[in-house]
Amino acid sequence: MIGINNENYILVAGDVHSNDQAFEILAQNASQDTCLGFIYTGDLDIENYFISQSVLCRNFVFLPVQGNCDNRWSWTETGLDLPLYRTCTFKGLRMFVTHGHMYWDPLSAGLDNSQYDIVITGHSHVPDLHTEIIERKRVMFLNPGSAARPRGGSRASYALVRFKADGSRSIEIRALDGDGLLSEEAIPVNEVSERNN
Repeated sequence: MIGINNENYILVAGDVHSNDQAFEILAQNASQDTCLGFIYTGDLDIENYFISQSVLCRNFVFLPVQGNCDNRWSWTETGLDLPLYRTCTFKGLRMFVTHGHMYWDPLSAGLDNSQYDIVITGHSHVPDLHTEIIERKRVMFLNPGSAARPRGGSRASYALVRFKADGSRSIEIRALDGDGLLSEEAIPVNEVSERNN
């Protein structure tokens, strides 16, 4: 289980590809009282019996998007929408979520990149966390990696968007095995000031 001192968090993961043991670990963490939601970046395999039962019997907010290996018709029984991208807001943080095989940022989906604080993708199976400046605003780009099939020498991983007691916010990428911290960045709250030239 995630030990984060009773602070609220959002769980972000994807690319489980039918590994029900990895999904069970994620679902247990999403079921904690302090978890505000579970954002899933696609490629789950809802046809796996254990995964489908976990999704059907969930006691957490589950916000999945469609991956290139997901059959959206298989999701009919879950009662969940499986869009190619979705937008959501938690505690004032605006997020754009997509798998990454068709859309890789809001602009590619016909939206304004600068309207979002965090852009979340999957698909590559390689974790990534970086900041880009878009129209004088810092935008965080997050790929939680794969919780079951890591690539490029990475470890099986997931991410947390943490809302700390002091009002600060951060994003962490953590290893699924042993829950080790792999990467962390504070989420900026201000626009970038103009440079004096």
